[in-house]
Amino acid sequence: MVVLASLVAPKTGVAQLSRGSLAQPVGDVRRGDVFLGLGLRHESNARFPLSGLAGDLTSYADLRVAVGIGDRALFEVRGPVQQVLSIDTAGPSSVPLRPDVSDGTTSDAGDFELAFSFLPVGSRQGLSFGGHVFVKLPNTNETRGIGPNTTDVTIATLWSWGARRWRATGWLGVGILEAPTQAFEQNDVVAYAVEWLWNPVGRTRLAFGAKGRASTRGTVPLGTEDLGEVRARAEWGAGSTVFDLAIGHGYAGNSGDWIVEAGVSWLLARGQ
Repeated sequence: MVVLASLVAPKTGVAQLSRGSLAQPVGDVRRGDVFLGLGLRHESNARFPLSGLAGDLTSYADLRVAVGIGDRALFEVRGPVQQVLSIDTAGPSSVPLRPDVSDGTTSDAGDFELAFSFLPVGSRQGLSFGGHVFVKLPNTNETRGIGPNTTDVTIATLWSWGARRWRATGWLGVGILEAPTQAFEQNDVVAYAVEWLWNPVGRTRLAFGAKGRASTRGTVPLGTEDLGEVRARAEWGAGSTVFDLAIGHGYAGNSGDWIVEAGVSWLLARGQ
């Protein structure tokens, strides 16, 4: 996981932005802050029920750009620039696939998200509330077997609570997922994330969290199944650069198995 952190030494606590964060703590964000992060993610036994494919998925140049558009308000663009699936199994596909998909590997651009987070109520170090809204864009090509090529929208309540050396953040809301094989059909899911961040000493930070979605329907449209994963992350800061390493595991529906992420990020500008 790549960190997009408040890379100056924190004087007000451990609230920070993280490229690999499951629930961004935006309490210390200032207007004019600009962060950039790049990383690498590898997921074993990733499953794609729409195409019937499964295997190891590697995401290259996992990108996150975050801009403080106001105090305690953040706009993000996030997603992998390129994904490569090493195919282990190929079951029946519900969409036509390109002929070269059966050659053992397939690749595609990743699904990018546009996200807006804000915390207008409460104190910076104590308990605060706000909102988290994000839209997943249909960047993937379903004929390559990796993505569903759908537009999804999630609207959630964001909260943050902590002290000088620790902070817990999370969001809970509703995701509206477009069904990739059924016209004018959608699946409304409960979407959630929670993360605990601890700053034991200096610029070293540890984070633990979970993120996922759960369908509210008895019959789940293909391609909108439950997902969930837990993660543990470590971060090390040096100057205006932060390095990070994380490990995770899927636990719900069509989630993959083990996940490993690593990356680096930079604070490009600090607002006043």
